[in-house]
Amino acid sequence: GAAGEAPENTLKAILRGINCGAKYIEIDVRRTRDGALVLMHDETVDRTTNGSGRVSEMTLEELKKLDAGEGEAVPTLKEALEVVKGKAVLLLELKEAGYERHVWQIVSSHGMEEEVIFISFLPRALSGIAEASGGKARLGLIFYAQPQYWLEVASRLKVEMVAPHYRLVTADFVRMAKKRLFTVNPWTVNEERIAEKMMRLDVDLLTTDYPCRMIRFLRQVTPLA
Repeated sequence: GAAGEAPENTLKAILRGINCGAKYIEIDVRRTRDGALVLMHDETVDRTTNGSGRVSEMTLEELKKLDAGEGEAVPTLKEALEVVKGKAVLLLELKEAGYERHVWQIVSSHGMEEEVIFISFLPRALSGIAEASGGKARLGLIFYAQPQYWLEVASRLKVEMVAPHYRLVTADFVRMAKKRLFTVNPWTVNEERIAEKMMRLDVDLLTTDYPCRMIRFLRQVTPLA
């Protein structure tokens, strides 16, 4: 979602990105104490809501009472899927391992198997979603160091997308990634000069907290963007 332009991981942020023309929307998913799947980046709610405590120690009812910014509630995964369906591809980041079967069940019940790419820093979470889906899930691996090592891991996991920190992206990296037929999606690109550099290096996507601003900029420098 548009975390720099609306409250992070809220339906308002998701809609902001969609309305600006973003073709991909990224969210973070965690599990509550009572097993609900909700959108939250951090292990705790402290940074992004008016509450405090660990997501894993709170119930969905408790989370729903919090203000996630500008009066927005903490959304469930189901609510996010309903907003995104048919409008964008959802990059669903698995922030932990152990709930993959539940995540896949919800995504498949919405008929969105082809509209969701499951991304994670955790190879075991990607392996888990691959197993839960019978090999049907679309996968992406996120990393911030040792690019050659993680490209090997990505190949073993049979992902379609690699998401390196933008500082790892070089012409050689892009060449190696595309040789393996990976989509290259660097994060988190919030400055125009870095975005322009990434486009010159021929990446496929950009993860940003400011989709509206970045889309306007990219349309100026690459008219077909």
